[in-house]
Amino acid sequence: MNQKYEVNPDVLVTDLDDELALLDPHTSRMYTLNAVGRAIWQALRVGGKREDQLVQVVTQEFDVAASQAQADIRTLLGDLDREGLVRRV
Repeated sequence: MNQKYEVNPDVLVTDLDDELALLDPHTSRMYTLNAVGRAIWQALRVGGKREDQLVQVVTQEFDVAASQAQADIRTLLGDLDREGLVRRV
């Protein structure tokens, strides 16, 4: 599966150095993303990205194997999608 995702433009984002804090204004729920999640979120903000493109972003910025990056990205995108913070396009 190589689905394309983009961020939900309604989500409020606060930069916390290596992390990001996300606030869903509809539910008032707060989420935090670590450095890897932050890199993924920022990549998604630029016109959306496919999973394979996100794997490239993560493996270029962090010392991680592509297979592990792909598994982690799928988990994160699934969580963010369920919470309405990103959407499939």
